[in-house]
Amino acid sequence: MFKKLGVIFFFVIFTSILFGNVVINVENTTVYAGESVLIEVSTDQSTLTHLYVDVTSGGFDDPFILFDGFDLVDGKANLTFLAPLIPAETTITFFNEDKTFEKMLKLKVVEEKIDIPETKLVILEKKGNVLYKKPNNDVWDSLATKTVIQEKSELLTLENGFVHLKEPNLNIEIKVAADTQLYIKRLRVSESGDIDIEYELKKGATINRIKEILAPGSKYLVGSGSVVAGVRGTEFGFENISGDTKIRTFEGTVYTMVNNQLFPVTAGNMFSYSPQQPKPDIQKLDKPLEDYEKDLSPKTEEQPSEQQPEKKSEEKTKQDENQQTTKANIGNISFGKQQKGVNSYLVYSFAPNFDFGPFGIGIGFNAYQEDIDSPLYYGLPTENSSPSENILSALSINYLKFDFPAFYIRYGISQSYTKGLGLFMNNYTIPYSRVIDTELRFGNIKIGGHVPYEITSLIPFNYQQTSNVFFAYLDADLSIFNIEVTAIMNLNKEKPENEFNQAYLTTIYKDILFFRLGVEGDVVLTNDGTIVYGLLAGPIINFPPYFQFMLGINYLSDGFNMEYLNPYYEYNSANGIYMNLNNKSSFGIVGKSVFSISPYLNILINYNKLFSENRDSLLTGQMTLNIPSLGGIPQLTAGFSYMQYNFLEDSTVENVFLNNNTNLQGFIYYPILENSGVIYSITYNMKKQKFEYTLNFETKEF
Repeated sequence: MFKKLGVIFFFVIFTSILFGNVVINVENTTVYAGESVLIEVSTDQSTLTHLYVDVTSGGFDDPFILFDGFDLVDGKANLTFLAPLIPAETTITFFNEDKTFEKMLKLKVVEEKIDIPETKLVILEKKGNVLYKKPNNDVWDSLATKTVIQEKSELLTLENGFVHLKEPNLNIEIKVAADTQLYIKRLRVSESGDIDIEYELKKGATINRIKEILAPGSKYLVGSGSVVAGVRGTEFGFENISGDTKIRTFEGTVYTMVNNQLFPVTAGNMFSYSPQQPKPDIQKLDKPLEDYEKDLSPKTEEQPSEQQPEKKSEEKTKQDENQQTTKANIGNISFGKQQKGVNSYLVYSFAPNFDFGPFGIGIGFNAYQEDIDSPLYYGLPTENSSPSENILSALSINYLKFDFPAFYIRYGISQSYTKGLGLFMNNYTIPYSRVIDTELRFGNIKIGGHVPYEITSLIPFNYQQTSNVFFAYLDADLSIFNIEVTAIMNLNKEKPENEFNQAYLTTIYKDILFFRLGVEGDVVLTNDGTIVYGLLAGPIINFPPYFQFMLGINYLSDGFNMEYLNPYYEYNSANGIYMNLNNKSSFGIVGKSVFSISPYLNILINYNKLFSENRDSLLTGQMTLNIPSLGGIPQLTAGFSYMQYNFLEDSTVENVFLNNNTNLQGFIYYPILENSGVIYSITYNMKKQKFEYTLNFETKEF
């Protein structure tokens, strides 16, 4: 036996390790995770023509080397070693058939550290029931199409569910099949294209499309139990059914690691692994991508067997898919009566919207009449400037959006805003008006603001304030609990003494399983210098995807008006209806119930009962009903919102549900073009105690 020679030469390019009559050359003993390195094996022993190899972690570009070994031709062999996807020290052992010869090579696998900011995933398509669990949250909520998927969040599709996700700025997409659960560990992308994305597939199946060629140091990993798949740019399916894993590679190469051994699965091949069968199996694909996607799509009702209807159905499906991937839509359309403050107008507005990833814009053409017999004016209705008859004034920016991981700003039609648990601000909105909403995002901290201004025309450039209510907020996830602080300012210089001047809302809550335990404390300063305050505490109980309940207790000081900023606030303030500072302090109970069968029915009932006889209890309700298309009739949507003060406590009213304490709005929506259609609206005027009806053509989002 020769004495073992352990000589390691550290050069810039090659390191040589000499084992007896076998020499192993390796480019570098330090390798980045997921990278490859060339190993040269040579010997002067003519009888040594075949060797076997074993690795503690990693693999080779030819996966069968781990099973069958490799030949030495003329005493030489070149192997491409694939470093594992996870940093570790790996030992490569070379040996002959009877193991009388054995040599080892040690490599250090390290991870290239790159500081990459968090990104998000947006929803391109959603079908059926899909649940979503926010980061550091134990509550499952129904997934809305506008939800932004974040790092450390979790998705669960039910039996009929499906969701198609995309990174906004790169060609990275994930299709999540029905009955699938996945946890997103890492979700990071830099402006230079560095990528660090990793998720764990707990059960079910996904299709992953990565059209970007990942730069060194970047990674895209999918794990399930002891199996981890990593790619550099490919399209593949990952499946975990009852613990059995299958990986189908449709394009590129998927580097699959199981039990610390790495196997490259090239295009047209399928990798199978079961804990009951320790040796993985690599074979030809069992189905093309098109068939696999069909298998993962939610099952729909069977169509009639006639050939012609099937063909039409296929054509309609392709048209629907094309419409879903388009980045342009007709935007906001409105032809009809609009109430802004105390004035009503006949408004004609058309604004095509264009969205390009995180950027969106809508250039509008706007005109209006003060009544049916008045001249046609161009621009948006305004009380601060004279009406314009210049057609150039009709041009305006109706919609503008920038949405990045660290920054968000949106200019468009006012949304509904609820802060905290809804004690002071609940579903507040500014009807038919545009606002600016912005938000800065620093990891688990968000700072946002609401500025009610809108552009009435570009030429000449005119703008107006759409409300006197401004607010800013801070939302922080502190792990042990979440805290939200909101500051609200009323900038109306002519407000009466019984109107609020400032309001400060603080909410602390914690999600535990299906419960959200929350406490909200509000302090309101009125224009006459009075300070009023309120407190609300209680749990919200979720039973996804259908039910949500809340039961809480509150305390309201003298003069505190609960849910003062509500959907009717702008109408009330324009008509001189302000806070009632004569209310006496009182304890009360709050009950809220939500019943939802997505996407067909949503019902919300909220009752706040105060124990003081001098206090107005409050009943609110909302309902939205979607009737699916039948035959040639398109989908219809109907709904209403209801609010009544002093419910069942005012002995002077004759009608329990419709009286001078009541706000009621209802509508029936008939779609005509995309999300625009005819809206028949019903409004109950509590001053006149009569119904008012309007018929408009508008863009509506439900």
